[in-house]
Amino acid sequence: MTLHSSHTIYAESFFARNATLFSPYLAAAGLNQEVLHTPGLEIPLSQYVELWEILGREVSPSIGLQVGLRTKCHELGVWGYAVRCAPTMQLALHCMSHFIEVLTQGCRIQVEMAGRSVGIVYQITDPLIIQCRQDAEFSVACGLSIIREITECANLSPVRVEFEHGAPADLSIYNELFECPVLFNQADNRLYFNEDFLDMPVRTSEHRLFQALEAFLEQQRIKRAGSSDLLHGLLRHIADSLSRGSPSIEQVAVTMNMGVRTLQRRLADHALDFSQLVEVVRRSLAENYVSRTDYSLTDIALLLGYTEASSFSRAFRRWMQITPQQYRQQARIEALSVGA
Repeated sequence: MTLHSSHTIYAESFFARNATLFSPYLAAAGLNQEVLHTPGLEIPLSQYVELWEILGREVSPSIGLQVGLRTKCHELGVWGYAVRCAPTMQLALHCMSHFIEVLTQGCRIQVEMAGRSVGIVYQITDPLIIQCRQDAEFSVACGLSIIREITECANLSPVRVEFEHGAPADLSIYNELFECPVLFNQADNRLYFNEDFLDMPVRTSEHRLFQALEAFLEQQRIKRAGSSDLLHGLLRHIADSLSRGSPSIEQVAVTMNMGVRTLQRRLADHALDFSQLVEVVRRSLAENYVSRTDYSLTDIALLLGYTEASSFSRAFRRWMQITPQQYRQQARIEALSVGA
């Protein structure tokens, strides 16, 4: 049982637009060249994010920022066109947040008022995806590019930018691109603008086209959300509970505000087994922690609900047929050889 492809993102014309950049590294992320020529193709979110991390290692540590700032609405399918056509800034922001699942599952965009500022929040919510710096930087920079496009204000800058990942050694490109304070190790990824930003006109507005696109997007949103809500909720609550030990179905039902029998019935309706889900979450997180972080095996064991590192190591060997140490060493060798 695998859940790596439970959340997806559409290729749209974005992949074709960046074919020269993406093509040499697709195979390393488990993708094939078809994504460059098939806008309607659904790509597993985990592989899409991994592609960005590979590009960050092999091309440039600021690649997400660079590509994000040159990305345009038309590259992002119906979602992008609808944002561009929105009659007002408030409707454009609502469209960005409410319909993001039509473009990509497993993430959220949220608009919040914070004092006299407007915050645009982006975050991957898929609990199985751990390393996502490049995706976060691409998405924040892309958000700024879209706002500049629809306002036709190329020099528009936020008043503050926040990222949930740690600060890189060289911060010069952040200062150059955003021209405002940039903070790291924050709760999520955010662009902040002054409150009068909401009154800025949308210069690219096409009201009648927006009405048609909005109706279509709502249909697609319901379809996309309905296929993933239960599984996504279960994965998140199981992952959140692991550091406190192996979660029970009773514990997870309580955190989901659901009766145990109701949860059992819904699992049965989707042919899902709770104990298998716990095992899959542990295995997926274990692969990520071992191959993409420097956490000690003891720390990883505790994060996954094991009381001893030896218990974790035995489970990992059962899953992967090699030890965690061997798996980490292989992952580092593969990372060095990508693009060679």
